[in-house]
Amino acid sequence: MDNLPAEKRFLVLGAGTWGCTLACLLAEKGFSVSLWDVDPDVRTRLRSARIPAKLPDLKLRDAISIEDNISLALGKADFLIVTTPSHALRDLFLEIKKLDLDFGSLVIVLCSKGIERKTLLTPSGIVRDVLGDRAIQRYCCLSGPSHAEEVSQKIPTSVVAASFDPDLSSKVQDIFHTEYFRIYTQEDVLGVELGGAVKNVIAIAAGVSDGLGFGDNTKAALLTRGLAEIIRLGVAMGARRETFAGLAGIGDLIVTCISRHSRNRNFGELIAKGYSVEKAKKHIAMVVEGIITADSVMTLSEKHEIPMPISREIYSVLYEGKNPLKAVGDLMGRSLKSEIL
Repeated sequence: MDNLPAEKRFLVLGAGTWGCTLACLLAEKGFSVSLWDVDPDVRTRLRSARIPAKLPDLKLRDAISIEDNISLALGKADFLIVTTPSHALRDLFLEIKKLDLDFGSLVIVLCSKGIERKTLLTPSGIVRDVLGDRAIQRYCCLSGPSHAEEVSQKIPTSVVAASFDPDLSSKVQDIFHTEYFRIYTQEDVLGVELGGAVKNVIAIAAGVSDGLGFGDNTKAALLTRGLAEIIRLGVAMGARRETFAGLAGIGDLIVTCISRHSRNRNFGELIAKGYSVEKAKKHIAMVVEGIITADSVMTLSEKHEIPMPISREIYSVLYEGKNPLKAVGDLMGRSLKSEIL
């Protein structure tokens, strides 16, 4: 990875909380940064107010340009930072593919967390499927316990940069590292992506637990047994077991299950309090990745014949209208077994 330009230019796709936070981080380091969002109203508001709607204490630097024309912006970029929701990735990359860019030179740093419903692909699989092998060799996943609300306030945070090319993950590590944002490198791209996706389903379960008024004992059990489900699925799909003991595994799981910033946990709490799925989504007013991921995870669980009882109950609550309290009862009433299988 020795052919990166000395003066790096970044284009951030997705002007939500994470996109704006990373744009500011890069701009503060002196890089050339542009920001684009699919919603023209978001672009207009950011251009005038310079303050993200969900991060009122974060002000975009004047040096960050808000782009309207994605084609022109991509033509000037060396690095593409993608923060759009995972369910929108395929359509986004299909549009980018039409531009006939040189994917042997453009680096893609992807921050989305999810599993595509129809194909069951993680983000790297979508990139490979749409943009080809040249693009995947310049691909890096940035993941870990990192709520934008805290990173934007420069609260110490550690995440993982995972790439099939160790040199690229080291470059991304250097680019994003600050005194408050520490980056570790990884080569298990699949494991990092699965950890970041499936933990959202367990976080919905944690929110249900909170909404039902349960305590710390319940939450600890959910995190522990939820991690066991993530590991079983990940190993069956070819990921490394040790990845899930790291930041993109248990680290991301912990923060998403306990944080007041976690939209998946907050969504689960609303469901437990009687909100419908649609009403809870509207109340959160941000993308809740765990909803679609719950469906994908169930399909993967059946495909690989992996028992995932917590994920199964969350699927039943979201897609089959099961009462959350009944789901808890069924989990607790399952046949007794050894913890280590």
